[in-house]
Amino acid sequence: MQAGGSPIVIDPYVAQHMLQVGATLIIAGVPVGTEFGIDLSSYDVGERFRGVKMIPPGPHYVFCAARDSYGTTAPRVGFAHYFKPCEIVVKEWDPQTEELRTRQCQDIELEKQRIRENLKDLDRFLAPYDFKELAKWKSLTDTITEDVLCRCTPQSGFIRNSMEFLSCPDSERPRGGAPGNYKNLPYVADESELLPNLKPLPDTALNFKELPPRIPKGVAPSEVTRHHLDCIEAVDAFFAKFSDQIEAIQEIQLAFIFFCSGYSVDSLAHWRKTLNLLSNSETAVDKYMLFYMKYLEILQFQLPELPEELMEQTKNNTVCRDVRSLLQNCAVAGLHISADRMAKRLKKTMKWKFDGLLDEDPEDMPVVVDNAD
Repeated sequence: MQAGGSPIVIDPYVAQHMLQVGATLIIAGVPVGTEFGIDLSSYDVGERFRGVKMIPPGPHYVFCAARDSYGTTAPRVGFAHYFKPCEIVVKEWDPQTEELRTRQCQDIELEKQRIRENLKDLDRFLAPYDFKELAKWKSLTDTITEDVLCRCTPQSGFIRNSMEFLSCPDSERPRGGAPGNYKNLPYVADESELLPNLKPLPDTALNFKELPPRIPKGVAPSEVTRHHLDCIEAVDAFFAKFSDQIEAIQEIQLAFIFFCSGYSVDSLAHWRKTLNLLSNSETAVDKYMLFYMKYLEILQFQLPELPEELMEQTKNNTVCRDVRSLLQNCAVAGLHISADRMAKRLKKTMKWKFDGLLDEDPEDMPVVVDNAD
């Protein structure tokens, strides 16, 4: 296994410690040339590759992507696992689907015992974990527990770059009104309401908590503006779904690493909707101040890992716009020190400038029209 043709260099003291407490991942049958990765590192599989050793205890994301004879890479398919000290995890390659799958054997525990007894012989076939990315990975996963990781993972145990859906019967497809009939159209707060009510395949759906809409369904038109300016009711409903606030932070971190490592577009969409919800309530910052302090902290590590198209500070970048709203609300509600620290960090890491945070956003200011003519 190679990373850009360069061998992985490990500090001798770290290597000695991880040989004693690190976990081991065994993957059987992965074809040569397949993209393999763990956490933030990816490699091309070589002829002798059989897995990874010295994996630090904690949450990790493992993925593979098949390549054809022309070098085209398939979407990543992976799994998240909370590795325990000295644990042995065994997966295998499915030649039919060209994806990872759970090891197919009669007694997996007996196989793990045999692997443990022969680890010294297997050592030359195992690539060491890439520790140069470990500090960054820990900053992205520092709150995640095994319980929340298992809850959010699909029942199949594997995460794809997008969910698979059951086909929608024609009778359930949305229908438009008669041409030209635009009277009494209902208010639509979320454009996804216009899409068919597709149901994911039972074993493939991510199990994140369902996000409440910023503007409640059926709300009177006179209340729409109030909910748009400060969606405290939606934020309250969001926190009511979790046992405590740290569980909400864990899910936010999980959604981000499922995208960052696995390229899961559904996870990125969930992360962005969560950001939009939490960024647009000054009342919520005052009510859940400790949560927002931690939220600002994790965002400082997440935002620089966004894809390139979401890193430009433009008026069309909704992520940047939500971050500005979040910093404004935090500054007004009493977290001005945390907001200022984050603004300075983003200016350094992403070249995002948030000068005049307490000034009204030009996008939200009324437009004056001169009708003199």
